[in-house]
Amino acid sequence: MSAPRVAGRKTAAKRLPPAMLKPASDSIVLISDSTTTAAFKTIATTLIARIVSQQAAVQQRDPVGVHQMRIALRRTRVLITIFAALVYGPETERLKSELKWLTGRLGPARDLHLMDLKLKETDGVGSTAFRKRLAADRASAFATASRTVTDKRFDKLLADLSRWIEAADRAQTAQGVPEKAKTFAKRTLKRRAKRLTGKLDRLEELDDEQRHRVRIAAKKLYYTAGFFESLFAGRKSGKRLAKFSKRLKKLLDALGLLNDAAVQRELATNVASKSQHATKGPAKAAEDVAAAGDAARDEQMRAALKAARRLADTPLFGE
Repeated sequence: MSAPRVAGRKTAAKRLPPAMLKPASDSIVLISDSTTTAAFKTIATTLIARIVSQQAAVQQRDPVGVHQMRIALRRTRVLITIFAALVYGPETERLKSELKWLTGRLGPARDLHLMDLKLKETDGVGSTAFRKRLAADRASAFATASRTVTDKRFDKLLADLSRWIEAADRAQTAQGVPEKAKTFAKRTLKRRAKRLTGKLDRLEELDDEQRHRVRIAAKKLYYTAGFFESLFAGRKSGKRLAKFSKRLKKLLDALGLLNDAAVQRELATNVASKSQHATKGPAKAAEDVAAAGDAARDEQMRAALKAARRLADTPLFGE
């Protein structure tokens, strides 16, 4: 069974443009006078190449490869969102759904790996039964991720994304989309920055789910800034954007720690429930995991609030 799968992957890879088969880089370089359509194609091609470059690592169950592919997938979904007026249509919606499917297939492996690392760093947390159940769930999640990137559905998604990018030249552009990428970038970044900073005043009052939604908005803005930063390189506006992005990253780091603690509490409960028949130890282990996360919560919240204040005091492009 393995030989046909390998052959299938090679066939799918040959259908991709050469630019998507080159060694991938996180750097996105846009020409200063790029059109909006050209910018979209350059960014999209770079991101798909990043997904392709991690396929072998995910197949080999490498945690770093899983993490990097998930980042590339999330960035691709953000790209679709911000360029929606350029690429809207049934095919775009279908591809968004497929990208979400793929992200979801990789998610449990990443989350369980982080919990495993956390337990290894914390002496005395987690009973033997809990750790065994966690190890089994982690192995199963990585096996699922590995199978997913050898599936024909994965190959088809890559090929469809390639055709979709090329079709951007013939896309029906909505009225009001600027021709120049720099104009489009400034408008998009300002709108999203204003929307995010308007949510930060109440950050301390939000529950886990509400704060997670703020984190998603911040992450989308951070990715968007990364897409367009090369358009402003070497200019005063570029330095201001870099400062804004740096402070946005600090907010994301703090919100990420808070979110990790919330995710691990839920995962610990799920893992414990599967082991409950053997001993009461797993329930206590889940409580210990939750307590370990909660112990640092106040410090993490203070860091998030400080980062939010500093970000709100850093106008995008100095305006």
